[in-house]
This record gives sequence, structure tokens and C-alpha cells, in this order.
Amino acid sequence: MFDPAAYVLRFLEYLVLMVLFGVPLFGWYGSHRTAIADALSDWPLRGVLLLGAAVGLMLTGTDVVVKTASILGMPVADVDRASLGWYLFETSAGLAATARGALLVILIVVLGWQRRRGKVESAFPRLAMLAGGALATLAWNGHAAAGEGASGALRLAAGLVHLLAAGGWVAAVLVFLGLLLRREAVSGSGHLRTTHDLLHGFSTLGTVFVAALIVSGITHYGDLTAWSLSTLLESTYGNLLLVKLALFGGMLGLGALHRWTLVPRLGRALESGDPVQEVRALRQSVAAEAALAILILIVVSVLGTLSPAAA
Repeated sequence: MFDPAAYVLRFLEYLVLMVLFGVPLFGWYGSHRTAIADALSDWPLRGVLLLGAAVGLMLTGTDVVVKTASILGMPVADVDRASLGWYLFETSAGLAATARGALLVILIVVLGWQRRRGKVESAFPRLAMLAGGALATLAWNGHAAAGEGASGALRLAAGLVHLLAAGGWVAAVLVFLGLLLRREAVSGSGHLRTTHDLLHGFSTLGTVFVAALIVSGITHYGDLTAWSLSTLLESTYGNLLLVKLALFGGMLGLGALHRWTLVPRLGRALESGDPVQEVRALRQSVAAEAALAILILIVVSVLGTLSPAAA
């Protein structure tokens, strides 16, 4: 059944929680932590994270009401406290939503407490873990938690890894795009040098994300489609999965272009003192990668509502 409202709700949940997880994770990782903190020092990070957590709570509440109404076959306006209680505490998806809401509330409390202690950057580890837990609960909104036995446990584990790796990658792309869109990306050599160093240093973490996505994706979708080529070619689910794979391939190609061509060119241009053209090329390429990431999330939002076995 075609349900645009459900697709939009799922898409927003994925996007908001991935950014909420990926931004503090981006600021937490590796030896570049200080450089990242400096690069993001004048961003309203606390406000962005608070807004993300609040929106995540609102989306979770909406999702709970909509799913309760759908399962019980009643209008949304007729959903009452007893119905919500049944969904929240007696279904796996409801328990996941309850955990998600609790984690987001704790995240908001941590952000408020951190306000008294200084910069939000020092809370990145706690924020990333809380938001990562909230993002992981979305696995119960799709097929990842629908399996049984050892195969089901493996599928769920793969789905969790896939969600977290995707969140880290998507958020990193959006952060890099934000850095490159700033006026200082061209006019400020210090800012631009920091951005270049971050892009260069991200290659290792980016490789980890890609490897995790590939391995978990093969495991998850292979188990889900029973490793059947006909499912990919003859079903709506399979066709959309092929579209997702094509978009993912495009992101991989752009990532390789950044790592091996555009970022090194930017480094050489910084040495020569004329980086304007290279910044524009890199900005356009990262924008294209961000657009592909958004398209993938749109496809995933639809995939989670389809049965792999349906024609």
C-alpha cells in the first residue's frame, strides 16, 4: 500500500537520528579531535543537538501513535491510552520506541547539564553513545528484527551495524558540506587548511564505515532475500534494493574521487596560494555525495515497508 506520510515519517527519523549520532561521533574520533573541535567551535552545536533530540522525540511520538492505529485498524484520532500502553510495552517495536524516547530524554538532560560545565565538545562521547543507542532502535522499525533463531540474530546484528555505519557516514558528509559552504572556506586559509586536514584524515574512518556497510549489507539483505537473484530482479523490493546499490556505488565513486584526486589537489593549491577552483570542485562533489545519501535514505524509508517476497 502506497503511504507517502509513512515514508516521510521514516525518512525524517532516519535522517534526524543519523545526524544526531554522527555529529558527536565525528567530533569524537581519533587524533583529529582537537582540529574538529576548532573547526566546529563557532557552530551552535548544543542548539543543533538539542533541536535534533527534540525533533527525534516528536517523530518517535508520532510514529508510536501512527503504528498503534495501523496495527489495531483504527483512526489515529481514536488511539487511546490503553492502546498506546499495549503497543509501547507489549510489542518489540513499541519497546524499541520506548527505549528511543528514554535515550533522547537522557541526551537532552546531558546537554543541559553540560551547559553549566562548558563546551559541548567534552560531552561528545556520551552524546554519541546515547544517540547511537537511539538510532539502533530503528532496527525494530524494519525487517532487521523480524528474523528468528541464529539467522534472525545475525540479521539483527547486521542491521544494527548497517544503521550505525550509515549514520556516521551520512553525518560526516553533511558536516564536510557545511564546512565547505562557509565563506571562510575560500577566504580563510586557516579554516581551509583545517578542513583539508579533516577531509584527509577522515579517509581511515571512512574506509571503516564503507567496509561495515558492505559486510553488514550483504549479510542483512542476503538473508532477507534468501540469496535469491530472482527476488532482486522480479520484485518491487528487489528493484528498489538495486536502486539503493546503484546510489551507494555513486557515493563510493565520489568518496574515491575525494580521497585520491580532489583533496590532494586542494592540498597542492593551498601550498600555491590559489585554492578557489579546487574548493568549488570539492564543494560540488561533496554536495553530490550528500544528495545521493539523501536519496538512499528515501529508498530505505520505502524498503522497510515492503515485503521482499511480494511481487
